[in-house]
Amino acid sequence: MIVEYANPIIVITLAVLLGQSFFGTLGMLLSGQPLKTAMQCGFSLTQIGEFAFIIASLGVSLGVTSHFLYPVVVAVSVITTFLTPYMIRLAEPASAFVDAHLPERTRNFLNRYASSSQTVNHESLWKRLIVSLVRITVVYSIICVAVIALSFRFLVPVCREHLPGIGGSLLAAVVTVLFISPFLRAIMIKKNHSPEFTTLWKESRGNRAPLVATIILRVLLAVSFLMFVLVGLFEISVGLIFGVAVLLVIVMILSRQLKKQSILIERKFFQNLRSRDMRAEYLGEKKPEYAGRLLSRDLHLTDFVIPGESSWVSKTLAELNFGKKFGVHVVSILRGKKRINIPGASVRLFPQDKIQVIATDEDLVEFGRAMEQASALESNVIEKSEMILRQFLIDRDSPFLGKTLKEAGIREKYHCLIAGVEHEGEPLRAPDSNEPFAEGDVVWIVGENDDVYKLAVPAEDVDF
Repeated sequence: MIVEYANPIIVITLAVLLGQSFFGTLGMLLSGQPLKTAMQCGFSLTQIGEFAFIIASLGVSLGVTSHFLYPVVVAVSVITTFLTPYMIRLAEPASAFVDAHLPERTRNFLNRYASSSQTVNHESLWKRLIVSLVRITVVYSIICVAVIALSFRFLVPVCREHLPGIGGSLLAAVVTVLFISPFLRAIMIKKNHSPEFTTLWKESRGNRAPLVATIILRVLLAVSFLMFVLVGLFEISVGLIFGVAVLLVIVMILSRQLKKQSILIERKFFQNLRSRDMRAEYLGEKKPEYAGRLLSRDLHLTDFVIPGESSWVSKTLAELNFGKKFGVHVVSILRGKKRINIPGASVRLFPQDKIQVIATDEDLVEFGRAMEQASALESNVIEKSEMILRQFLIDRDSPFLGKTLKEAGIREKYHCLIAGVEHEGEPLRAPDSNEPFAEGDVVWIVGENDDVYKLAVPAEDVDF
C-alpha cells in the first residue's frame, strides 16, 4: 500500500519537513530569537505525530475523508517521526550555512531585532515590576501578620496586666506599631524609585495612572494593618482610627530613621534568605544567575579544573593568553574556599584551581582538548623520572676521596641522594655529613637514571 501511494507520501513528507522547518524558524525569528535558536526550534517541529492518523481514522470512519488518506497519513507520521532526530542534528550546520550566506544588512537587522525583542518581550518592565511588588508585599505582609498575632497573644495581656486602663493598651499599640513600621514602609515605598518604575513613568503618560494605583493600593494595605491594631486595642470611632492610621503612615513615609532601619532589615532578611545560594555560588557549587542569560547568545559558562601535572601550572593568564588562542574568557578562579572574580593578567594558575570560563560550544571543545594536551605526559619524561638505586666505590682516583658529604656536592651537582655508606666492611649506615670519604668506601645512591649514571662508575655498578 505504501508503494501504491508513494507519490503523495513523498510529497506530503517533503511539504511537512520543509514547511515546518521554514515556518517554525520564521515564527521563532519573529518572536525575537537569534537565528541559531530559531532554526533549532524550527527543525525540531518536523514530526506530525500519531494524533494526525487518529484524526484520519476518525475521518474515514465518519465517511468525511477518502480511504486512501489513512495509510498516507500513517506513513508520513512514521517517516517524519524517524527523520526528526536527524533534522535536529542538521539544524546547527544549517544555521551556520545560512548565517555565512546572509547579506550583512540582513544579519545586522536580525541581531538588532533579536536584541530589542529580548528586552521588550522577555524582560517586560511591567512584568518585572509587578512580580517584585507582589513578592515584597506578600513577604512583608506575612511578617506583619505574624508580629500582630504574637503581640495580641503575648504582649497585650502582659501590658494590660501591669498597666491597667488605657496605659497598657497604648504601650502595646506603640510597641506593635514600632515593630511593624519598617515592614509597612517597605510595602509602601519599595520599588517606587526603581529603574522599572522610573522608565515606565517616563515612557508613557498612560502608564502613570496604573503606577499611581499600585502606590495607593499599598498605602491602603498599610493603613488597614494599622487600623486592625488600633481597633483591637481601643474602643473609639472608626473615623478617628482611620485618621490616626493615615497620620502614622505619613510619619512612616517621611521618617529618615525609619527608612534607614527598613533598608537594613530588608538587606539582612534577603541576605539570610539567599545565604545558602550565595555560598554555593561563591564556592562554585552552583552556576551564577547570569549563566542562563548567556544561552540565548550561544555562550556558555563552564568549569575546568587545572590538573597538577598541567604545563599551565604557575603561568600567568597573560602568558597563557586564553582569549586570543582559544576565544575563551576567564570569569572567576576558585582556589579552595577562595574566589577570584575577574582575575587580572598577572594572576597565576595553580594545581586544582577551578576556572570558570565563558565561550561558545566550539571554543569550549577546543579549549578542553588543549587542556588535555597540556596535561599529557610524554613517554620519555616518564622513563627519565624513574628512580633507581646504585652503588659506586671510592678508589684512589675518585674525585670524592677525602671530601666530606657537603664538599662533594652530590645532591647539588648530580641531584642524587646518598642512601648509605659501607666503611671498611661495616654494615650499611647513614652518611655523616662531616666525615670524609675514605678509599674502599662503598656509597649507595638514589636518583633518576641519567643523574645516577653520570655519577656512578659503570664498571662498578650493581643493580638492585
